[in-house]
Amino acid sequence: MRPTFIALGARTPSQVEVTSQPFKRSQFGLFHGKTKQYGNNVPFSLHKTRRTWLPNVQRKRLFSEALQDYVQVKLTTAALKTIKKKGGIDNYVMQTSADILGWRGMQIRLMIRDAQKINATLTDAGSSTNTDESSTQPTAVDAASSSRTPLIPSDPASALKTLESSRAASKFIRYTRRMAAKALGYTGFASAEDTIKYMKQQKTEQDRLLRSKKVSLSQ
Repeated sequence: MRPTFIALGARTPSQVEVTSQPFKRSQFGLFHGKTKQYGNNVPFSLHKTRRTWLPNVQRKRLFSEALQDYVQVKLTTAALKTIKKKGGIDNYVMQTSADILGWRGMQIRLMIRDAQKINATLTDAGSSTNTDESSTQPTAVDAASSSRTPLIPSDPASALKTLESSRAASKFIRYTRRMAAKALGYTGFASAEDTIKYMKQQKTEQDRLLRSKKVSLSQ
């Protein structure tokens, strides 16, 4: 009896051909292309026996300038040398190709990219408000409104001044991303675009409340 062949559309998931991954462990760390090697043990009798060589994998905590926090990752000594050569893990994950980075490397790249977008937005907002502060003077309404601490400060420049340390700024960014995700209805951290949109909405809402409070006080 001849064997029957199943059409591709009628195949079950177990019957569909899957791309092989010879060293899947490298996807969960920064291995920099290092994989498992195969060879022989050759003694004096020339009786060869098969053996393998694993890459030199270490567990390190690397500091990220964009995240302002340590990132714990498994990496090879070759990847560690390249990170030191490029000047940090931020430059390494942003300049290395996705094929070499793997899953874990791409995850770190997305985290750093989102943090850089948020940092750039806060910096632009602070520089734009510095020019407005020189022409405005504080009023009694502003003094009354400054007694309470809003979720997102109405003045980004003063918010940046209060965040003196880089670690405090990183905690503020993570808190803002968590609150944006909560407002959108899902857990975890929101993306950079959603966080920026959330901050703009909060700023608009605070400006509206301040205007309504000024009108009520003037009456």
